[in-house]
Amino acid sequence: MKEVTTDNREWFQDWANEYDSTLGKVKRHHKMLDQVVRSSGIKRDDLVLDIGCGTGLLSLKFLDKAECDITAIDSSAEMLEIFQEKIKKCRLTGKIHCMQKSAEDMDFGPDKFDIVAATVSLHHVKSKEPVIRNIYGCLKSGGRFVIGEIDMDTTGKPDDPDRLLRILDYLTKELVLVMKEGGVQAFERMYDNGKKHILNDGEYCIGFGQWAELCRDAGFEKVEVNPVEGFEWFKVLVATK
Repeated sequence: MKEVTTDNREWFQDWANEYDSTLGKVKRHHKMLDQVVRSSGIKRDDLVLDIGCGTGLLSLKFLDKAECDITAIDSSAEMLEIFQEKIKKCRLTGKIHCMQKSAEDMDFGPDKFDIVAATVSLHHVKSKEPVIRNIYGCLKSGGRFVIGEIDMDTTGKPDDPDRLLRILDYLTKELVLVMKEGGVQAFERMYDNGKKHILNDGEYCIGFGQWAELCRDAGFEKVEVNPVEGFEWFKVLVATK
């Protein structure tokens, strides 16, 4: 299955124009992005791959931290169009290269990037193991894979009541924060997104113990996981090749 289903792609297209004014205003999201950048050890002239870049929030934070070169990929043409407008306005055309491509379709060759990063994007991938192995392969020796995600395990049967309670424990915290920080418009989007998580409709979250195991199985020598301060249900993993 591709990273984004047809229905999910339409959902992202519809969301693209309001993304920055909804999720982009949520405090925990920016704290997570900042932690991803800090944890990556980004330095001058690093080559970075941003998977599921959306409207470019993470890529721009990387460039604010260090003079690096970024390849940014996303399945949504609408998200990329918004990001490319930002790139032009900020005069960063030579520093960021955007490509419409899913995580499953990546083919960058071996030993290319110093850092591969993904925030709230790889949970859209149903079969994660081959993608993680591909990420391992395209990293240079000593390169880092950094992922920022919600620490939520949605595996199991959709009609399992215990599974539903497990998911709602996380989603309740999220929805309260989104309403507080992003308003009704953001809440409506995240409420819709919550149903997708519950029904495994293009959303396939796993816990960070599972993420860490996937990274170790792919060959990463060192794997560290740390919570986002103040938002412990969000975490950042750094896997070093």
